[in-house]
Amino acid sequence: MKKTLLITIDYPPKTGGVANYLSNLSLNLPYEKIVVLTDKNVGQKMHQEIKYQLIKENLFYKFFWPHWLKSYFIAKTVIAREKIEQIIISHVIPMGYIALLLKLPFFVILHGYDITLAKRSVWKKYWLKKILKATKHIIVNSNFTKNEVLDVGISENKITIVNPCPNFQKMIINESERQGVKNELDLHHKKILLSVGRLIPRKGFDKVIEALPLVMKQIPDLVYLIVGKGPDRERLEKLAEKLNVLSNITIIEDVPDSNLPVYYDLANIFIMTSRIENKTDVEGFGIVYLEANLLGKPVIAGKSGGVEDAVIDNKTGLLVDPEDVNGIAIAIIKLFTDQNLANTLGIQGKKRVINEFCWPKQIAKIENLL
Repeated sequence: MKKTLLITIDYPPKTGGVANYLSNLSLNLPYEKIVVLTDKNVGQKMHQEIKYQLIKENLFYKFFWPHWLKSYFIAKTVIAREKIEQIIISHVIPMGYIALLLKLPFFVILHGYDITLAKRSVWKKYWLKKILKATKHIIVNSNFTKNEVLDVGISENKITIVNPCPNFQKMIINESERQGVKNELDLHHKKILLSVGRLIPRKGFDKVIEALPLVMKQIPDLVYLIVGKGPDRERLEKLAEKLNVLSNITIIEDVPDSNLPVYYDLANIFIMTSRIENKTDVEGFGIVYLEANLLGKPVIAGKSGGVEDAVIDNKTGLLVDPEDVNGIAIAIIKLFTDQNLANTLGIQGKKRVINEFCWPKQIAKIENLL
C-alpha cells in the first residue's frame, strides 16, 4: 500500500456513522501507511488507542472565502513532510476541490447524503461529476450510493462497495450495568421497543410514535426507548403528548458507544423507519440495524436509501414503507406476537453480521486498490 493521507471533517470523537466508518477504515489499514488529517473541532480525545498518525488542524478559514482553501495549504504541507503518495477524501464537496488542486492520485469515499445533496445544485453537480471522473476509484457504503454515482455517468468498474461494520469489541454486556439501566428505567416485565439514532426527521421516530396507539391496543405493556439526541426532540415529545403515549416513551441522551450494547440487549425489537427527507437527506446504510442483529435482535426498518443492504426483508428483519403508520404498527405487533419469527430473524441476522460484516473482510475489497 502506498503512503496515504485521509482528509475528513468527520472523525471520532465526533459521533455518527461517517466518523465511525472512517475511523474503522484507518484502524484496519497498515498503520505506518495511513495519515489522517481532520478538523480540530471534532474534539481532542479518541475513543480508543491508535497507532497511525492523526493530525488535527483548523481546516477552514473563518472570514476568508473559499473557507476550504485553508485545508489545501495544510494538506500540501503534510504531503511534503510525510512523503504522501496518494489521498483519500470523504465529503466530496468541498474536499474534492482540494484533491484536484493537490494533483496526486486520489480516492473518494461516498456515504449517500453527500452525493444526493451535491446533485441538487447545478454548480455542485458539475463539480461532483468532474471530481468523480478524475478520481482513481470510488468507495461507497451501499448499493443505493453506488446507484447515485452511476446516475452521474460514472463507470461501474470504478466503484467498490465497502459496507460499514459493527465494532465487535463493543458488543460486550456489563451485567451490573444492564440491571442498573433496567431498574432506573423501570423496565421489569415490559415489552421493549428500541431506536438508536440522532433525533432528526429522517430517522422516522415520529412515525413510530404515531403507530404506538394502534400497537398498544394489543401490546399494552410496551415501552419505547429512544437512545439519541438532536433538534427533533421537542417535536417528538409534543407529538407523543398529543397522542397520549408520552408516558410510554423514554428518550435517553448521551449514551457512550461502549454502553449501547446494554440497550440493544434489553430490547425485544429494534426499529428505525428511516425515510428520504427533502429528497436529499437519506440513510446511506444504517449500521444500527447490524448492531441490533449482532445481539440477536430482529429489526424493523424503513425501505429507503441504503437500508436494504443492511436489512434483508423476512430474513434479518422486516422492511416497511416508512410513511405508512398502519404498516409500521402491523410489523411491530407481528414481531411481538410471533416469538418464533422474532427469534428466527434475530438468529439469522446475527449469523449474517458475523459472517459478512467484519472490517478486515470489507477492507480486503480495496487493499489492492490502495
